[in-house]
Amino acid sequence: MFKRNIKIFIIFSLLVISITLFLAKFNQRDISVLKENNILDLFQNQKYYLDKNKNLYLSYYSTHPDLALNKIIAIINVKAYNQPYSLNNKVDLTKGNLILVNKYNFLENYEPNNLVTLDQKFAYENRKALPEVNEAFISMYQDALKDNINLLVISAYRSYDYQAKLYANYVTTYGTEYTDKVSAQPGYSEHQTGLALDILTPNVTMTEFQNTKAYLWLKDNSYKYGFILRYPKNKEDLTGFIFEPWHYRYVTPPIATQIYQEKITFDEYYAYYLEK
Repeated sequence: MFKRNIKIFIIFSLLVISITLFLAKFNQRDISVLKENNILDLFQNQKYYLDKNKNLYLSYYSTHPDLALNKIIAIINVKAYNQPYSLNNKVDLTKGNLILVNKYNFLENYEPNNLVTLDQKFAYENRKALPEVNEAFISMYQDALKDNINLLVISAYRSYDYQAKLYANYVTTYGTEYTDKVSAQPGYSEHQTGLALDILTPNVTMTEFQNTKAYLWLKDNSYKYGFILRYPKNKEDLTGFIFEPWHYRYVTPPIATQIYQEKITFDEYYAYYLEK
């Protein structure tokens, strides 16, 4: 009788242990699912959330739990979780003045067919851009003069071949790692579109420009004429380039105003408002 009771006790104990382990495993899975659903709810409450990217958000969060959710959304939306120059997506030229050129979208050997030469009154010799960019800059230049700000275009349209030589020279001088932070590979430069201008003020270098009144004026007024500061400070992880206070991109006044007011990059705007 005693042995039988021992046997029953052992069987009962094993059964209890099995049930306990099962419930623990079930609860762990249940808690994991609940946690994931709660995190997804938090993502969905973010302004630039895109439902098509929800799995990517959750996956990136799992390896970067300390990163702000809005930052994760931005990184995923603009595809900055990929290696630069790894996607080779062709630029959608049907977007007109809103085409996106970055380290994931390339132009190949594209050249605009209606470039105009900028007036040497406000630009270095033989600088070219699209007509609407030229007209917008003239208006901006004239209004800046009224505020005693003198603007000077030092670089505008660059051909594929020119960019290839420029990039190669940078690599020779500074190495590839640094070059990829400051210069685009050929086919990946906004300057090839005729929509981008590098703007300084006379007798000031690029490194000095951010400390000038001209930069402050441009930063807070260029959107009125359709230009955006294309590579702003603290957005390097989204744009792929260091802060360039001189680089301005034409996107039309309404779009530039929206980007300025929302304090986002063009990459973010494109992903959320155009690509989705």
